[in-house]
Amino acid sequence: MCYIYIKIVTMEEQFTLKKSEEDTLIYFMDDDLIYLKVVSHDLEKQGYKNVRSFSNALDIIEAVKEKKPDIALLDYHLGGKTNGIDVLRKIKTLSPNTFNIFLTASDDINVAIETMKCGAYDYVIKGDTALLRINHLLRNICNHSRANKKSKVVLWYKLSIVLLIVLVTVLLSFKNSLFVG
Repeated sequence: MCYIYIKIVTMEEQFTLKKSEEDTLIYFMDDDLIYLKVVSHDLEKQGYKNVRSFSNALDIIEAVKEKKPDIALLDYHLGGKTNGIDVLRKIKTLSPNTFNIFLTASDDINVAIETMKCGAYDYVIKGDTALLRINHLLRNICNHSRANKKSKVVLWYKLSIVLLIVLVTVLLSFKNSLFVG
């Protein structure tokens, strides 16, 4: 007699769906050290506990090589030869799944268009409402990431059920062929 033991693991047991604000790795680059501290502090107050700040392009690129962020907040004007677009292109190469948000004091529509063409998720003009806009965008990204992971889990779960049905069908066919004849 042959016994088949199959355990179906629940989705909660197999996968962790929650991508909370605490878990989200955010890299923030701005050459204005005061603005860098203000925004970083605000993000921490909003519940984002994994924020790393950078004041230049080289440091953020090196950090991306070591650990890929979920989100990168990038200043457009960096006060040197490099601008935020150069950093965006490098991050897109190293970490294509990172959501990149541009921050700039400039309201030049051509700059906004250029950043979006290069793959930025969005563009925020520094000003009175910038912190609110940033927090809104970050929440949207976290919600999108959670929904995306949940749909992948559901797909894997459905695939597991189909494979289980196929396996049971094959085993039953094999069992029946042994007793026929």
